Amino acid sequence: MAIIDASNVSRVFPMPAGPVTAVRGVSLTIAEAEHTAIKGPSGCGKSPLLHMLGCVDTPSAGTLLFDGRDVSALSDRERSLLRLRQIGFVFQRFFLLPMLTAAENVELPQAEAGVPPGERRRRSRELLDYVGLGARADHRPSQLSGGEMQRVAIARALANRPRLLLADEPTGELDEATGEQIAALLDRVNADGTALVIVTHDHELANRARRVLTMRDGRIEREDTR
Repeated sequence: MAIIDASNVSRVFPMPAGPVTAVRGVSLTIAEAEHTAIKGPSGCGKSPLLHMLGCVDTPSAGTLLFDGRDVSALSDRERSLLRLRQIGFVFQRFFLLPMLTAAENVELPQAEAGVPPGERRRRSRELLDYVGLGARADHRPSQLSGGEMQRVAIARALANRPRLLLADEPTGELDEATGEQIAALLDRVNADGTALVIVTHDHELANRARRVLTMRDGRIEREDTR
């Protein structure tokens, strides 16, 4: 079953010198529990495409359905709730709140979703154990390494049990050994049933996916599966 069905989607950004087309007529589906990587050079449209898949942005043309619903027809509030409850995001720079502990950072999206305090505390501890940081739950980001912060960010992204996890250059700020640990954790998240889409420049990280899409000039120029 498809979570996302994108048909001929494009994304055009208005600029002072004239409109810039970042994504050009892309069609793809993302199925339940699928593992997809999107790679290509800087400026090829990977991140704008990911933002559309994550319902952060809407297509300038074409149709994108999330679970059969046309994302462009949803209100801002409906898209916000969809992202909160159905989609997790992991970024290159972690974006943890520095004044909160690891556990409190993981609790935050649950609080926004209305999860009762006791339940969200249990869920946060469970997720930090899952990513191997149960002993660091009460540490703030400044007390964590880069790899630990990224693992907290992954736990936070999983807090509301999303069907889809989107990761934008998740190992880009990490050394090779730490990046391998994060890649293995993302593999585990996918193996446990969450659909995973990773945008990356890293060919080795991309090749861990079962499907690799190569973008150039806003288009998918190649698709490889294994």
